Amino acid sequence: MEVLKYPNRLASTFKRLRAGTRGVLLCDYDGTLAPFREDPSEARPYTWVPGILGDIAAWGTRVLIVSGRAADDLLKLLHLEAIEIWGSHGRERIQPNGTRWVWKPNAETEHLLDRIENELRRLAPGKRLERKVGCLAIHWRGLSQTDAEWLQKTVDELRARFDKHGVLMVKAFHMGVELQAPGPNKGSVVSTILDEEKGADIAVCYMGDDQTDEDAFQELGERGLNVLVSPTPRLTFADVRLETGDEVRLFLEQWRDAVRGGCDHDE
Repeated sequence: MEVLKYPNRLASTFKRLRAGTRGVLLCDYDGTLAPFREDPSEARPYTWVPGILGDIAAWGTRVLIVSGRAADDLLKLLHLEAIEIWGSHGRERIQPNGTRWVWKPNAETEHLLDRIENELRRLAPGKRLERKVGCLAIHWRGLSQTDAEWLQKTVDELRARFDKHGVLMVKAFHMGVELQAPGPNKGSVVSTILDEEKGADIAVCYMGDDQTDEDAFQELGERGLNVLVSPTPRLTFADVRLETGDEVRLFLEQWRDAVRGGCDHDE
């Protein structure tokens, strides 16, 4: 673990949880709760994830998964009750009671994404494309360097050809890139949750691994603890960096033990 700034914030968060402050824990999925896989459908959570997150939720923390994946894909991978899911970078929401919400993108922007997707499927058959709400993800994990460079170049050329006004946002992720219609992002999720919790005494933490999580780190800012999961240092708005899945597990175990202590304290 590497403390990047505000050295007292980590200890203060656990201290508040042990004192009975209610926790709010937001976690990315790929690269945070699950190792990357060449085929994203095979990216199962670490074996310890269901048990620890289930305990954390049972002891009173509000637990949310915030991912670029489609929400229904997360439901298939995570079999957890009392967990709230935000998919497609905050453009889909499934609450623990099953209530769903889906953001509606602009029709013209959707048409623009359709054109790029259709042309990519024609030019690059068999390559992994993932269409979500207002988003198109292009994966090159598992491709040779030559094929990956060709695919990246092709995406850039299609953007220049179809998106002449630069409407689409470009978000890099691990071994891929995503084209997004302007709209909600992971920072929007943090803003929504903080609004819902307005007036409550809470200890908030956001954990994530890639550039799309920086929106959430920046939005949470000094109102909570931001945890980057990355084997290598990089520029980030996070307060703490965890290098490995084992460090993520240890951090979540500390959270679990702290909230359990907080419940004992209340009693």
